[in-house]
Amino acid sequence: MTGLETAIILVAFVITAAAFSFVVLNMGFLSAQKTQTVISAGMQEASSSLLFDGDMIATCNPATKVVTGVTFYVRLSQGKEPIDMNASKMIMTYSCQRAAGVIYGTSVANGTVVTIQGVLNNGDTLIQGGERWKVHVDFSAIAAGSLEPTTATDLLPHAYETFTLEMRPAAGSVLSIKRDVGAIYNALQILQ
Repeated sequence: MTGLETAIILVAFVITAAAFSFVVLNMGFLSAQKTQTVISAGMQEASSSLLFDGDMIATCNPATKVVTGVTFYVRLSQGKEPIDMNASKMIMTYSCQRAAGVIYGTSVANGTVVTIQGVLNNGDTLIQGGERWKVHVDFSAIAAGSLEPTTATDLLPHAYETFTLEMRPAAGSVLSIKRDVGAIYNALQILQ
């Protein structure tokens, strides 16, 4: 009788241990799968990145000493995932010492302030490896009141100031372009 009771207790311990080990293993597999998903999403987010390609050419007004527009080129980093350049998938922000806000995206009227077009591309809105896209920003087309200040001249980058443009794709890292405006003597200048 004692042996039978001991066997029953032993079987109960074995079943309990098996159930507990199943729960522990299942939670371990679930944690490993979640970790793999997070790492994969992080790698995808970090792998999609735009690169500034070439110089930034500024259109200036020498009389008022302001930058009225800039043109530059972007391309995709080598071996990275394609990025959609459409306004529904890309946001572009602008900031200077007196103004800040969104100048390209679904929340603003596009095509007047920022124009993004493929120079070397296959005709779609995706920037892919080997393609080059031209970005033109017309600061003078920013409507007064659409950003922080109310006067149009406060929106423009002035001589001896710094401004920042950021391109934020739906997935991937942000391309931040910060430029110093030097003395303005010509209608066209390269910004360093």
